[in-house]
Amino acid sequence: MDGFGTCCGDLGSAMSEPPKSFFRVEENGVLYLTVGYVPTDRGPGFFDHAVLFCPFCGTKLQDRAEIARRAAGAD
Repeated sequence: MDGFGTCCGDLGSAMSEPPKSFFRVEENGVLYLTVGYVPTDRGPGFFDHAVLFCPFCGTKLQDRAEIARRAAGAD
């Protein structure tokens, strides 16, 4: 499902403000949320999780099968 951030104003704002949002859409079209990071010798290492449902309004944004297809480059 494309058009992430259109289900509610809160997600739309969270994806665009501040400039370094913890939400990001990969080139393959999968929406991820950064849930943690750890400092390493080579800079911060980030832990990202694919977002299935909007954390603000609960709208389904993508499903596991769609994420797997896109991550494998099948879409």
